[in-house]
Amino acid sequence: MRDAILERIRNTFHLRYGRGIVEQSGGAGALFNGDFSSNTTAGVEFAGSRLGLGVMDGLNGEVVSVKGTTWRIPESGVPVEVSPSEGIAFGIAAHGGREHQVAIPAGCNMSGILSAIDAYLAENHVDHEDVVCAVEIVGSFSYVLLRTEAAPTFPEETLAQVLEHEIRFEFDEWRGTLVGFRFPDESDGQTIPGLHFHAISADQDSGGHVHEVVATDVLATIWVDELHPVHC
Repeated sequence: MRDAILERIRNTFHLRYGRGIVEQSGGAGALFNGDFSSNTTAGVEFAGSRLGLGVMDGLNGEVVSVKGTTWRIPESGVPVEVSPSEGIAFGIAAHGGREHQVAIPAGCNMSGILSAIDAYLAENHVDHEDVVCAVEIVGSFSYVLLRTEAAPTFPEETLAQVLEHEIRFEFDEWRGTLVGFRFPDESDGQTIPGLHFHAISADQDSGGHVHEVVATDVLATIWVDELHPVHC
């Protein structure tokens, strides 16, 4: 049933009107409160998408998806490709929409990237504080700090408690792709406010949730004009 609903939504917004959509499976509030049970499968959430991110069922790794290929980042930090039938606890995926290039100067960190995106939105969109945009940044970085996490150690452990023991990976001269979303800063608890990135390296040997980066030479693309959040 959910697959059929999503297909109708995609056809309505993308194929008929040329619009894009953002689909979210699971609520951020439930995730933060320790509900890591599967909401859907990787195939349903990410098939045919431009990009996406999420977490696996049981918190079995951070998820990053690029053009329909999806990976999880386990405790080792080495990405493992996810089959379409595997469950995910939380996922956000972007389908369609018009693309725009945003200049990201060398030396920009996460705050600088956010400022560059927001400046572009403010210049080009009247309702820039309320739009949702998907973001892809591809290129080289002089510093990257990534994280993943181990599965919960006891029932009802919250995400904050799990992340007290997060596993971090630092890299210099890192090359790869950041994919993520810029949601409005005001959240109803169902979305993740601000700028949120997951990453995978060009050689697919590293990845995870992005804590910090410093850009060297990157190409940044956002999809914003007609992207609409769809919560499923």
